[in-house]
Amino acid sequence: MKNPAKLFFLFCLLISLYSCTEEKSIHEPTFESFKSLLHQDMTYSQLVKTFGEPARDIGSGIHIYVYPLQDDSEIWIGYSKSILYAYQVDRQGNKLATLIP
Repeated sequence: MKNPAKLFFLFCLLISLYSCTEEKSIHEPTFESFKSLLHQDMTYSQLVKTFGEPARDIGSGIHIYVYPLQDDSEIWIGYSKSILYAYQVDRQGNKLATLIP
């Protein structure tokens, strides 16, 4: 590639593809990412920094932050002043796994 314009185009294309991959991993967390990165002493701002904004809050009395996963299950994080619990649940709300008891 002797043409600098072609080289520049290829560079921009690679940067664009890399950016799309990074965005996807941030916006579509997996069970494994919660299993390895979630810990009980995380603050709300640390949750958001690590996993993004929760899709919704279904709590009443305490916050229950909901994070949809790629496999159609969800992570529910019970939160007051700290994380009280974290579960993986199916579409009907049945507990599949406990991340934080």
